[in-house]
Amino acid sequence: MKILLILVVITLSFSRTFIWHETLRDYHEFKLYIKEEEVYKEFIKHIKVKKNCKIERGIASWYGPKFHGRKTANGEIFNLFKLTAASRTLPLGTYVLVYNLENGKFVVVRINDRGPYIDGRIIDLSFAAAFEIGLYRKGIGEVLVIPLKCLSPSTQLRFYDELVKDILKTY
Repeated sequence: MKILLILVVITLSFSRTFIWHETLRDYHEFKLYIKEEEVYKEFIKHIKVKKNCKIERGIASWYGPKFHGRKTANGEIFNLFKLTAASRTLPLGTYVLVYNLENGKFVVVRINDRGPYIDGRIIDLSFAAAFEIGLYRKGIGEVLVIPLKCLSPSTQLRFYDELVKDILKTY
């Protein structure tokens, strides 16, 4: 009888702790949502960005065969099959989400070079990155360039698998 009573007490205390934990988790998620509404704005459907972050919108192009195997601005060897890019303004080593405005596809690239050197273009993508977002046939396209540090936590969670997969392909 004592053993049964002890088991019931332990079970009830555990279930109360579990229910309380669930309630706290829901509360913290709600607080996160409220904070996101204050700090972030929805830039494109399902992509929220910090209100004070610099987002670039413009023309992207891609480069590849002529530069494959040469040194980039950060000293590494350029590989057209890695998800990398060249930018005149972003710091080397920055991870950015490049969103193709024409078809809604996106890719995460690492900035490892300087360029593009043609006026009116904001980023040069490697062949692999251009292929991922459907730019390789046209050669150019209108994109948004969003640093990953500017994405809201909910956006990062929503696209977590794709972001990690792309980041792993940058090296």
